[in-house]
Amino acid sequence: MHHIVIGIPTYKRPDMLAKLVRSIYLSNFDSLIISKIDILVVDNDIDKTAEKIANDLINNCPKNFNFIYHSYAIKGLSNVRNEILKQAYNLNPKYIVFVDDDEYVTKDWLNELVSLAEKNDADIVQGPNIPVFESKIKDSISQHFNYLDFNHNQEISDFESNNVLLKTKFVINNNLSFDERFNITGGEDSYFGIQAMKKKAKNYWSKKAIVYETIPNSRANLSWLIKRTFRSASTYTYMLKLQNNFQQLIKKVAVSLFYLLTGIVALPFTLIPFKNRFWGILAISDSLGALSGMLNLRYNEYS
Repeated sequence: MHHIVIGIPTYKRPDMLAKLVRSIYLSNFDSLIISKIDILVVDNDIDKTAEKIANDLINNCPKNFNFIYHSYAIKGLSNVRNEILKQAYNLNPKYIVFVDDDEYVTKDWLNELVSLAEKNDADIVQGPNIPVFESKIKDSISQHFNYLDFNHNQEISDFESNNVLLKTKFVINNNLSFDERFNITGGEDSYFGIQAMKKKAKNYWSKKAIVYETIPNSRANLSWLIKRTFRSASTYTYMLKLQNNFQQLIKKVAVSLFYLLTGIVALPFTLIPFKNRFWGILAISDSLGALSGMLNLRYNEYS
């Protein structure tokens, strides 16, 4: 049986945080493989906006769980995740699980992550993060909210931190952390994954370890998609530069120039109501983002 720490970074989303933690409270756990579960919430807001709901969650915490609230005011995506690692190390778990505060989990989510980790002696296990929209939106928008998906028990190289189990010993032994250069741009999880794979991490996919991500109306629109596409592309080329991966960088630049030209040609189709109407404008955003990343002009989405 193993001790698990579930680490949740949170910032100004107390209602979503409550929904997530309550879904964890209602989940199943197999006492044959899990002996103890600590839910560690790290509030990255200097105003401690999660403190009130955290106190309520502590008071209503089932006996099978231990709820810990920790305030950490040094803002940043990497900073808060590194603080979760630091606080989790003090609890000495076998596994640290990350899940985001805008998600909620399914009944057997944790069992599925842990059982697959045990089966494969894995260093990393990930599962699907399926978007759920706050209200009904058109296919021309919803199709762009895709998510990682692989065969069950498939070994993979991709990495996201929104639904992931990490073997504590592997992270400590390889001195892994989230790079502070991605604090306000995002991409800290992707770069962490790159470093983990360089250390020969055994990284598996659990198709059954499902969480759902709430997509608010403020994100389910073209404006946000343009910004996200630009940011993702600029972060990708920036990471290629950090790795001195010039072959892949040249390939990305060539693709970006092609996207720019074809995106301009396709731009008038934005006015026509069909499923792929926004391909052109998003292709332009991707290309400009990639070229900006080469010049270290990065979009600070989380500043």
